[in-house]
This record gives sequence, structure tokens and C-alpha cells, in this order.
Amino acid sequence: MPTLLALDAALERVRSGLESRSRRISGRVGERLAEQMSRPGKMLRARFCLLLGAALGVEAEKAEAAARGMEFVHNASLLHDDCVDQARLRRGRATPNEIFGVNVALLLGDLAFAQGLEEVVELTPQSARRMISTAREMAVGELQEEFLKGSVNVTVDAYLGVISRKTGALFEWCGATLSELSSLPHAEADPPRLGSAAGMLLQIIDDIHDYVSTEGTSGKEPGRDLCERRLTLPAILALNDAAARPEFLRLWEAGGEGGDSVRRMAAFLESSGHLEAARGRGRELLRSVRNWAAALPVKGPAREFCGFMDAMERREF
Repeated sequence: MPTLLALDAALERVRSGLESRSRRISGRVGERLAEQMSRPGKMLRARFCLLLGAALGVEAEKAEAAARGMEFVHNASLLHDDCVDQARLRRGRATPNEIFGVNVALLLGDLAFAQGLEEVVELTPQSARRMISTAREMAVGELQEEFLKGSVNVTVDAYLGVISRKTGALFEWCGATLSELSSLPHAEADPPRLGSAAGMLLQIIDDIHDYVSTEGTSGKEPGRDLCERRLTLPAILALNDAAARPEFLRLWEAGGEGGDSVRRMAAFLESSGHLEAARGRGRELLRSVRNWAAALPVKGPAREFCGFMDAMERREF
């Protein structure tokens, strides 16, 4: 069973690999730009990939390559998202679009995606094709979310469809790729659907945090969903509650830039029980993830993986 020390060592190899691969093009675009491609955050995707790979008996070197691919593609999506949202902060630091401008940040996102694809192309031919499909699904999810901005007619199913694409698709890629790389007997459908559910869980938690976390905790501006007129799960659940809908709409119409609007909406969603209801939806996904993980072939790492997912459901960052 992988120890915490072994996981830390593997994460450090992934981190070093991200940095070294970014340095390869620093001579062409400059160090300040190149480092933006691989600037690591919490590395939740890398942890997920390494732990799931161990539970499937995947060779460490291959799991680490998959983890690097996930982190590069994730960073590409963040670089593009911050341009779309005009975000000023990410991970407690000024965003590349704030520092260098939108055009440069978009091109850095393209570079990061190309590097992610290069990481996985040597794993298996199918893993690269799968990553291309994943990038398409992520973009479709982001476009769907953009089209729904400002609407108060978003259903729970529509929201779940969006997050299954924009966030769940990359975790699903990881599950499918690690399943392909595993030589141990297991149900091949389990890792990808486990991955999709895990990604959706993380997005639900992030959407809850957008209302309740501080800038110091999350490393980004709080309340962006309200300011951007984007309905996420807590808000959709409030809209579907006949008793809560009128007050939600009043606060929604009054919302906008400014901490007071966000605090009033967060207080209402907490007191009305809709933040807790959203957490309950997350716990339902966690139960599904744990059920699929219980059937993975290497039992010790599978239990460690479940512990990681439990921590992700409870996380405050």
C-alpha cells in the first residue's frame, strides 16, 4: 500500500516534471510566461490520478505521466476560464490575464493544452484520442454555462450536465486511461464513471465555496458566480423551492459586484438550508464513488483513495 511519504514523493516528481517541461519553451517565450503553464495549485487532480492508479495496479511512471497530462490540461482550462470571467486572482496571485493581458493568457492556455496532449500521447494511442474528446467536452460544458448566464430557468439536470462536461470529463478521462493501463481484473466501466462522479463532486464543493469561502482561503475572489449571474446548485435548489424562490429572486436582482450582496445571498442560502442541500447532493456522489472504489483490485490503495475522496468532500479550500 502506498504510504503518505511515497505519495508525497510521487507528487513532487509530477511537480518537477511540470516545471521542467515548461522550461523547455522558456527560451522561446520567456521564463515568466512559460512558468504560467505549469504553476501548480492544490494538485487535487494529480493526487486523484496517483491514488486511483495505485488502486488499479498501474505502473507508477505511467500514472505520473497521466497526472502531468491532467494538470497541464486543467491549467489550460483555468487560463481560458479566467479570461472569460475576467478574474483578477487565482491561487492567491494575480491571473496571467491580469498581468499580461487576455490575448497572452489565451495563447498560454493553448500551449498548456498542447503540452498536456504531449504528456499522454505516449501512454497509449487511445489515451490521446480520448484527451481530444475530453477537451471538446470541457469546451462544450463551458459554452453551455456561458449560454445559461443570467437565466433563472436552469434546472438541476442542466447544471449536472454542464459540470459533468466542464469538470467531470477530465476525471473521466483519467479513470478510462488508468483502466486501460491496468493489467489487473476489474470492471472497466467503473473507473471512468467513478472519475466523472468525483469531478462533479469537486465542482459542487467549489460552487458552495464560492458563496462561503474568503479570498484568503480560496485564493480567488469570492462570489464570482453571483457577480457573473451564474446559477449553481445552491441557487438552483432555492429557485425550485416555492417558499424560498421570492426572496432568492429579490437577492438575485439586487446582486452584483460587491461583498455585501454576496454575504446577503450566502446568509440566505445557508439559513434556508439550500447550501446544506447542495452538500447533500455532493455526499450522494461521494457514496457512488466509494461503492465503485470498493471494487478496485488493490484494496489498500483503494481504501486510501476513499480517504482522499472523503477529505475532498469535507474540504474548506
